[in-house]
Formats: sequence, structure tokens, C-alpha cells
Amino acid sequence: MGTSGSSDGPGPGVPFDPPWLDNIDTPTPGDGLPPDEQKPDDADPRNGQPEPHPKPPDVAPPRRFADARRALGEFARTGSEEAFRRAVGHYSRTGMGGARSAANRMRTSARSGASAFGVLQAARERTDPAINEWVDSLIARDASAQEIADEIVRRTTPSGGSQDEAACQQSMAQAMEDLLANDPDVDLLNLDDNNIWELIESFLGYEAFYRLSLDIGQVLESSTLTPRDSVVRMKEMREYLKAELSAQVETLRANAPHATSVQLQSILQRALEHTFAVYEGSI
Repeated sequence: MGTSGSSDGPGPGVPFDPPWLDNIDTPTPGDGLPPDEQKPDDADPRNGQPEPHPKPPDVAPPRRFADARRALGEFARTGSEEAFRRAVGHYSRTGMGGARSAANRMRTSARSGASAFGVLQAARERTDPAINEWVDSLIARDASAQEIADEIVRRTTPSGGSQDEAACQQSMAQAMEDLLANDPDVDLLNLDDNNIWELIESFLGYEAFYRLSLDIGQVLESSTLTPRDSVVRMKEMREYLKAELSAQVETLRANAPHATSVQLQSILQRALEHTFAVYEGSI
């Protein structure tokens, strides 16, 4: 499915949240928060505080993904968007214990997205000494756009070897690749906010796609689809997820135009939760 290894997905009787999830270390811009991120933003109802991680149900039920896999199989055969929406809805509600729990499972994605926003904004505005030094070193060696993209991935995503971390790295790399494909002359160290948001939305779309692929994507791998049709279905999955996530992010970011890093993470976390909730409405 495009990730570093195949998986049968998580089974029943295991925690919805793996115990190692909070041990993933996501980089932060520079050596810490920039000065303007030490104060809460009154535009955020939580005054800059991230949402607490809700405690998910203790263990997953038997056949947790049965309905999701059945609907995804229908999508694989027919290309029905409604079947795909039901697949994600069942995945979220039964397979993951609800939209909030499903979004919480992807908190590494939200942290990495917020980290990327902070790094790219600081690179443009020259507000962080550590980021300034990094940018200057890239300019001094006349780094290519691809080399800069690789450095951004390295600086904003976790570096461990778990499936979550590998998927996060690949999602960011592919989002950077899409940005460069759309505008080969774009200056990655001087992106405006709209370009950064576009990058983050694309990254989240890939992350949601990989999360579903790791957990229930075996349906597509084992179906009778031709290789070409399989690629088409996977592209459709990514596009559907990205479109819904982008709509949710755009709505939430409008309420916090000057969000801090902590608030950005909360926005992305809530965008994931709202997206899963929308899909649950299809079942």
C-alpha cells in the first residue's frame, strides 16, 4: 500500500492506543518554542492549551474491522464513494472506538504537522536562531529543492523505525513532492502561509490514507483488482480523505489566524476528529 511493510492490521483484545505511541519523539522548531508562542491566543477557546488525550476504551472488540473491510471491498469492486465513506465510518466507530479515539490514535500526525508549520514559518520570518543557522547552511551549500525537501522531512518528522514513524516520514515526503510538482520553482524556505497550509493538508491526507492502509488496506491487496485498478482505487482513497480533511482544516484555521504551535496541533487534531465524525455519519 506504499508504506515500508505489509501488515495484517491490529486485532481484537488489544488497546486502541498502543502503549508506545506517546514515546514517539516529534521534533520541534529550533531548540524550543519561539518567543511569541509562550503566550496563549485569546482566539482559541482553550486559551492555547491542547486538548487532553481522552482515555480510549481498554481493548478493541472482536471483529473490530469486519464492517469496514466489507465496505472497503465493495469500494474496491465498484469504486462507489458511498461505500468508501461507510468503510471509513465503520473503521472509526467500531474499529477505533469513535472519532475522537481515531483522531487521538493519529496524534503523531498532528504533532508533525504543527512542527512542519513552525519550521517553515520560522524559516521564512527568521525568528528562531537555530532555524536561521539551518537555513543559512542550506543556502551556503546551494542545496537543491529536493535536498531542502529531504531536510524539512528530517527536521519535522519522527526518526524512529515504527510503522507510524515510517508512514509519517513518507507522508511528509510525498506532500513535499506534490508541492514541488505543482510549482517546481517554489522556494521551500520562503513559503507563504497558504502554501504551508496546503502542504500540511496534503500531509494529513497521506497520513489518514496510510493509517487506513495499515489497518484495513489488506482488502485491496487481496482483491481481484488489476495492478492498474488498485492504483486508481488508492489514489481515490487519498483524494477523498484529503478533500474532507482540507475542508475541516480550512474551517478551523479561520477561527485562529495567528495560532501558536500548541494551537496548531489542536487544530489538526480536531480536523482529524471532525473528519472521522463526518464519515461516521455515512453509516
